[in-house]
Formats: sequence, structure tokens, C-alpha cells
Amino acid sequence: MLILIKYLLSLWWVILLIVPLIYLYIRRSYEEKPRVRAARRGIDRSLTYPRQYPCGWYRICDSTDVSKRGQVKHAFALGREMVIFRSDDESSQVYVLDAFCVHMGANLAIGGRVMPGTNCLQCPFHLWEFNGEDGRCTKIPYIDGKIPEKAKMQTYPCVERHGMVMIWYHPLNESPHYDAICIDELLTDRFQFRGVYRYPNIHMHLQEFAENAADVQHFQPLHGQMLIPWTEQCIPFVHVHHQASLEFSDKPYIAHFYDTAMIQLFGKRYESTKVNASITFYGPGGITLFRFDGEFGRIYLFHTHTPTSYTELDVEFLAFVDKKISKLLNWYVIGNWISQWQRDIAIWENKIHKRAPFLVKNDGPILKMRRWYNQFYLSREEKENLPETLDW
Repeated sequence: MLILIKYLLSLWWVILLIVPLIYLYIRRSYEEKPRVRAARRGIDRSLTYPRQYPCGWYRICDSTDVSKRGQVKHAFALGREMVIFRSDDESSQVYVLDAFCVHMGANLAIGGRVMPGTNCLQCPFHLWEFNGEDGRCTKIPYIDGKIPEKAKMQTYPCVERHGMVMIWYHPLNESPHYDAICIDELLTDRFQFRGVYRYPNIHMHLQEFAENAADVQHFQPLHGQMLIPWTEQCIPFVHVHHQASLEFSDKPYIAHFYDTAMIQLFGKRYESTKVNASITFYGPGGITLFRFDGEFGRIYLFHTHTPTSYTELDVEFLAFVDKKISKLLNWYVIGNWISQWQRDIAIWENKIHKRAPFLVKNDGPILKMRRWYNQFYLSREEKENLPETLDW
């Protein structure tokens, strides 16, 4: 009889959890609804944060945005307008340049075209042509002789991996300090792409995401309650126990955050529900990689942040999932994670940056994270020598 009661109770919990999930899975559209914001009255929070974009790799668009040869796309990132295009030659490579023509300021992303069979982009205003590799002008149709050396566009080192187009940003135009992310395991046939989830215009500074990983004491207050995936609805009596830690790699640009999470019911933790999550920062947080490991298999989730201003980000998640994992299960795991991430947003979008926070014992390695993060900013001396990039 006792065994039967335990079985019925366990079955009841399964029904309680699974039925609403199936309902939500069927109903949910993968297109995110636009976020409607009420006007915020208060101080300009951005003035409390570093007035720099950290040096590093950033996702500028997805490969599908420029999937065809000769395709051109406009982008706004890092306080700059850029033009992205795929060459029309055999390499079919993606290039990224500043959007405004060095000649008279036309926007190359609006009406510019890739010349057939080349990696050159033509300006729509006076038909100057620029090489995507080094930005040099290769043709001015109404002059004879040598093209001036200074007829050159700003280019950005660019790689295309894992369905993303990533650029290297450095305000002094230094070459990449490290390679863009590449996960060899994702190049095998074990994993398949399972979707992209976009959240534009998140009003936060990029550094907050890194400090969040070091702030171990926020996990239980904000993430200790089980949520229905993709919603902000709490599941009564179901809690999540977190055990978090932070490590810095021998490679100076990499940091690892680890979180072991398991379901807790009425004070009892269930080991069978344990999921080990690791988050790897490849640089300042423009590109981060989540890895979920459990008895079910492995899930990779790229979590990317592309700043448009100092305190505004376009956030995107790209999921690559072990083929043996069902779509319902990966929907559940990823949806749970994103729901928990959304709980942080209300804090991030309304807080200020405390340059000298009043910390106490057991707050976590927040200051250590800040020291690590400072490597991605220009020093005071470098900032003083920063050339003026806008000539208008």
C-alpha cells in the first residue's frame, strides 16, 4: 500500500508539471513580442557606468541575415553604424565596414551593392568601390591614375562560426588579442541547431552580466523559485537549490562560472534532477557559452550581448542540442534558464553602478571579477591618446 501511495504521489507531480508544459509548448510562438516600456523618470543611470565599450568579440548578426552572395545588411552596434556584406566571389566571405563612405558620407548599407564576382562594395552616391578585406578604395570611376592611399574605409576583423557573424572591436584598431570562440564538438554531427531567441533593447551595461556571475548571494533570492518555462509564473512549493562558483582560466580572457542546480520539494533535494551548468566568458561577455549537462545529455546555448549604447544591449540565445534530446525537453531546459535570466532584467534595468560597493563577507568575488574585467577597457593614458573617430 505504501508503495502504491508513493507511486500515485509521484504520478500526480508528473501530471502537475507536464500538462501545463505541453500546453505552453503547443501555444508558444517562437517570435518574441515587442517589449513595451513605460517611460522611466530618474537619474541618467548610464553616467554611473564606464563610458567605454569593452574590447572583444561581438555578434554583429546571424549568418542567415547575409545568407546569399552579394547580400548587404545595415547594423548599429558599439555606438557605430556598420555595413555587413557577403562577397560575390568563390570565398563567399562576410565583411564588415563602417557604414559611412569616407568620400562624402553616404551610407553604404543603404543602396550599396556588392560588385559581381568580387569582394568589393560600391557606394551608391558616387560609385566608389571598396575592398572588404582591407577597406581600400579600388575604383573611382571619374579619375585617372593612382587612387589616394587615404581613400580607405574602417574595417573590422570578422569571423563566421556556429551560425554567427562575429567582429573584433578595439577603439585603437588593434588586431584581435585572441581568437573568436570555436567549439570543436559543435562541428560534429552529434549536435543540431534548435533555435534562436532574441531580446532586443535590454537597458543594462555589459559589465553587469559579468558581475552577476560573481554575485553568489543573489541566486537564492532571485533564482531560488522554480518557474514555468518561458514565463514569470512560479510553481508553488517547488524550489531550486543552487551551488555556484567562479574560476579564472590560465588564458587571461576566459572566466568560468559553474552552477549545480537541483529541485527542492518541502526542504528535500532530489539528486536525480541535478543539472550542471557552466558558463564560459570569452572576453567581456559579448560572447558567452552556456553548457548544460545531465542524464538527458548535453545542451550548448550561446548567450550573446551586442551593445548599441553604453547601457543598451541586443541579447540573443542560439541553441545547439544533443540529437538524442527531445525537442520538448530542450524547450523545457532552455525555457527555464531564460525565465530565470529574465528575473535579473528588472534589477539590471533599474540599478546604478556602485564604483565602491559596500561589500560584506560572503558576498562573492565581485571585486576580483572587476579587476579581471578591467583588462578589456582602455587605460587612462590610452583614452587620452584616443583619436577622434567622427570627422563631421
